[in-house]
Amino acid sequence: MKKTKLLLLNLITIMTLTFIGCGGGSSSLNAEEPKSKSTFVMIHLEAGYQGRLNNDLPINIPNEYMSMNFGWQEYLFDTAEKLVQKADDYGFHLTLAFNPQWAEYILLNNTKVNTVKQWQKNGHEIAFHHHSTSHPDWNGYSNAPDAINNPIPFLGEVDIGLNFIKSLATPSNVTTAMIGGLPVDMPQSYENTTEDLIFASGNQYNSFEQYGEPRSLKPYKVIKNNGAKVTYVTHRQLTSILKDFTINEALEIFKREYNSIGNKEIYGIVFHCYDYHETEETYNDWFEFIKKNGDTIKTINEVVSDYKYNIPVQ
Repeated sequence: MKKTKLLLLNLITIMTLTFIGCGGGSSSLNAEEPKSKSTFVMIHLEAGYQGRLNNDLPINIPNEYMSMNFGWQEYLFDTAEKLVQKADDYGFHLTLAFNPQWAEYILLNNTKVNTVKQWQKNGHEIAFHHHSTSHPDWNGYSNAPDAINNPIPFLGEVDIGLNFIKSLATPSNVTTAMIGGLPVDMPQSYENTTEDLIFASGNQYNSFEQYGEPRSLKPYKVIKNNGAKVTYVTHRQLTSILKDFTINEALEIFKREYNSIGNKEIYGIVFHCYDYHETEETYNDWFEFIKKNGDTIKTINEVVSDYKYNIPVQ
């Protein structure tokens, strides 16, 4: 009798699974699992070089740091630590894009180097950020022939600045970047490499429809002559020095846009370390929003590696 009941139970189970698998029920074993959205956060760590001082950018910094070598970095390093710790609390991975001055500053102190190595162990990515001569905070590096004539001291070609970031990131490679002044300021090492690269771009003026059609969120690839690929991704800029509307208004715009993106889009935002210093609660709000959506923030490299669709080649 027990054997008969067991056989009947097994038969009912098989019939039920067959029925569900054929689409006869309200759910299906073949149905796709809900996918989290592809999203990243890139942090720009600004140069704070002579250009920032000369152009009097609207960022509050105590006078004692203004005349200090790497005073910008000294003043904001604690903020960088706080920001990375907040991401760690959520289990998020940030893309930390350093201007050369940040890497040079950190490399002078073994304790700070070890801090960055721990960031990398926790899953954060070290990337390269470059300001060209047209940026109000030019970092002193340029491939432009006339850069040596700039009133701000010229420090060398862009690869010299990039080498500081590479030294800091080692043994990891620095293959993600946001570079101003292209094509002139393309590092020669990136031009010659056979490694695949990822370039991010986007500012406040192509992030909001108030200024025209926002930049597309769909990534695309360019194949170089040597066969290496460069993947281009867009980020929306969420900065505390926005024009025309407040940062909290901008945050709500981004939340609405995030909730409506298509599955072939990658939603990334960028902000500065000094932004977090000015209004950290706004950016913590973004982290909480992503968490409540059931999503996670990955590095740009992770997002591109996990991208499930063929990225179109241009």
